[in-house]
Formats: sequence, structure tokens, C-alpha cells
Amino acid sequence: MTVKLCVIKGRPAGKSLAFPAGEYFIGRGAECHVRPDSDWVSRQHCRLRVTGDNAFLKDLGSRNGTLVNGVLIGREQQLKDGDEVQLGPLVFRVQFDDSPVPAQVDVLLQNTPAREGATAELPAVPADGVG
Repeated sequence: MTVKLCVIKGRPAGKSLAFPAGEYFIGRGAECHVRPDSDWVSRQHCRLRVTGDNAFLKDLGSRNGTLVNGVLIGREQQLKDGDEVQLGPLVFRVQFDDSPVPAQVDVLLQNTPAREGATAELPAVPADGVG
């Protein structure tokens, strides 16, 4: 199974990242797999964990929190198809997909107009899940 995070708030809307089984860190830090460039996102904001048939998201003590369907999460929370995940000004829709992961997905995002000039770079996620 692959988990896709599709941009529904932010630019460019409709772009997505695919995550095969593995563990992925999201934050501004260079060590993170997904690096939004926004002051509203912590250096290590949250962790996405994808297993064979489930996906889990955990906030890593971020200053502004991680929201799933508008609710702040603390402990690891199981994600469902169609859930909305918000990290600062970026909102993603969760999609579960059983098709193979493309070799690479590159996306360049710009945050919502409230944070004009800020960008979020979502680097490619390799098919083997190793960053």
C-alpha cells in the first residue's frame, strides 16, 4: 500500500507525494523527508509511519501542532482514507493507493496567501522508502 498526501490548501493544489511503507519525518530540518519552508512548521514537526495496510501520524512536540480533520493530535493517530492533515498553512488530503509507487515524485509548493513568499519543498520519496 502507498499513502498519498494531496495538497488541498496551498499551491499548487492537487499535487501529491507518495509514501510506500516506511517512516517519514516532516519539518523544516535538513534531516526531514518533507521540508515545508514556513515559520509555522517546526524543525521536526511530525512523523508519518506507513505499514503494509495502515498509516499513522504523530506530532513530535511541534510549537503549532499537527491537526487531523481539524483536531490537534498528540499521540500517534491512525489515518483513514480522506482524512485532512494540516501542518501550519498547508493542508493535505490522505489517499490510500494499492498501485505501485512511482520512482520519484517532485513537488514544489507555495504556502497559503497568508504566508506569501514562503515555499514548501517536498523532495522526492524513493520507492524503497529510504531517504
